[in-house]
Amino acid sequence: MSDNTITPEAFRRASGLWATGVSIVTTIDSAGKPYGLTMNAVTSLSLNPPMFIVCVDNNSDTLAPMRESKVFCINVLASTQQDLSNRFAKKGEEKFTGVAHAPGASGAPLLDGALLSIECTVRDIVAGGDHQIMLGEVQRIVSNDGAGIEPLLYFGGRYAALTKAG
Repeated sequence: MSDNTITPEAFRRASGLWATGVSIVTTIDSAGKPYGLTMNAVTSLSLNPPMFIVCVDNNSDTLAPMRESKVFCINVLASTQQDLSNRFAKKGEEKFTGVAHAPGASGAPLLDGALLSIECTVRDIVAGGDHQIMLGEVQRIVSNDGAGIEPLLYFGGRYAALTKAG
């Protein structure tokens, strides 16, 4: 690298070179209204107890309901769900209109057709710059990995296809 200046643009560009899966993280408010956002800032944290981290922007409409309900579900998207990813990447009240989903055990929505849905209970919240880091303990996993579903991937600022070495 020739330039060591860390601007938001440079950081975003560098982060885009880290290939990730794409998920929609869902939650509910106290009235049971569903909320969700597209996210790739998701990672496993611990095996014992099983935990995941999701990082939610301080300005996200989903943050307050997640803090309130203390539950979230990581819906790992299938390669056929790019339109859903784009829909939940935008702000708006009616993201769930016409979207097939069902409440999980926690009440957080599980999206139909997802490769994997991981229901979590928020165990701690840590401030991290312009995001809140949610530490979630896994309560339930619903997997469709035996159905031949390929994951939706993101790399270099765009969706990418899975290529299998053969």
